Amino acid sequence: MKNYRLILVAILGLFISCSPSEEKTEKLKFLVAEWKNTSDKVISLSEKIGDQAYLLEVKKADGDTTEMLQIDFNGEQTNCEAEYSTMRTQIDEFIEVWRENSLKVDELTNNMSIGKWTNEDDENLRALDLEVKKSDANIELWEEELNELSQKCGLNSEGFVIQEQEN
Repeated sequence: MKNYRLILVAILGLFISCSPSEEKTEKLKFLVAEWKNTSDKVISLSEKIGDQAYLLEVKKADGDTTEMLQIDFNGEQTNCEAEYSTMRTQIDEFIEVWRENSLKVDELTNNMSIGKWTNEDDENLRALDLEVKKSDANIELWEEELNELSQKCGLNSEGFVIQEQEN
């Protein structure tokens, strides 16, 4: 009977030592919430860039050549089309990395749900927490740049609705 208790205590100790602590569980829950919030922000930013690039194309099709005028943006001479294209590329690259990191968040969530938590998971949790904070700061900067670019290019997407054409 003593051996049975020893084995039970050893198994229970092994299970508890492999499971994440309550603190780590809370950190992961917070990370998942932040991750979703940041994902929503990047989707919104991507849509804004797309909408403004579309407005630029509409202006160009209507014969308005203001988008080709040289503007001073971030201390450099450029034009609106080039800047929207650059911003689109930056966001697309960011989204690709974000998707890869989202898989890591999913993996952490899965490991926690099955009680399989390792030191590597601790490291990934810390790294992803830093990543979401850095990404939020980058998105905020891109939002500011997009607003500035919109003003310099004479675009106003407020109230702009893209109407779908019926086929």
